[in-house]
Amino acid sequence: MSAPSAAGPVRARETRALVLGGGGVAGIAWETGILAGLAAAGVDVVHPDLMVGTSAGSTVAAQVTSSASLADLYQDQVDGTGAPEPTVLDVDLVALMAEVRQILGSGGDPRLVRQRIGAMSLAHDRVPQAERRALIEVRLPSHVWPGQRLAITTIDAETGELVVLTNDSGVDLVDAVAASCAIPRVWPAVTVDGRRLFDGGMRSGTNTDVADGHGRVLVLDVIGLPETSDVARVTAPVFTITPDEASQVGLEDLLDPASRAVCARAGHEQGQRIAADVSAFWS
Repeated sequence: MSAPSAAGPVRARETRALVLGGGGVAGIAWETGILAGLAAAGVDVVHPDLMVGTSAGSTVAAQVTSSASLADLYQDQVDGTGAPEPTVLDVDLVALMAEVRQILGSGGDPRLVRQRIGAMSLAHDRVPQAERRALIEVRLPSHVWPGQRLAITTIDAETGELVVLTNDSGVDLVDAVAASCAIPRVWPAVTVDGRRLFDGGMRSGTNTDVADGHGRVLVLDVIGLPETSDVARVTAPVFTITPDEASQVGLEDLLDPASRAVCARAGHEQGQRIAADVSAFWS
């Protein structure tokens, strides 16, 4: 387990990376819609040299690199036939995200900043780790790492260190995704090799710098969280897709499973509209 870069020491102009950011169950639906909309327009971006997933993006990354078809994954979001999600959470997400944004924007030593959020994560497990893991198991079509290169971002709750889990980390894929999706106070940090790992989005909503070293980087950024000061500037050309106005409507409550169909459809339409621009960058 290591910090960036997961890409390797030398950038080849021909290599490409897809970065999928955090955004709750609504973000999963929107990102799936974007990718499916691009594919429907003839633009395949889900077979890059590296895929980086943070929080919700780790779920999407694990799903689209499995044997499940992108069209089926999209339809599951539209029909609500995918993995079940809790419909009621006793967490004020708006207040929580405001607190997280304040901490992330406070400056100072980035590890100390993340340790503050890590302490929030460790203070109380709202549900047992095993219960949350079971939900992630159902969410993922495959429980083994894909043949494609995949990097999943997490944070050590005690040290504040960024921990990037990859195909070579020896960590179970379900545990890696569960850790990356472990929003403080919402889902429990995951125990991996004696460390408690939680949401990689508490460093950066996308952790795009994990993909540095590749020739082109395509980023799906759902919520635009502040970044801690150790997030490096990416030297490669970057194309960032953010939710359009129609998509924003469904993203008002990121943890509401009822928003999935709206977000997926809006993402699909947006993906089709921007397909030519994405193709020009990606190709």
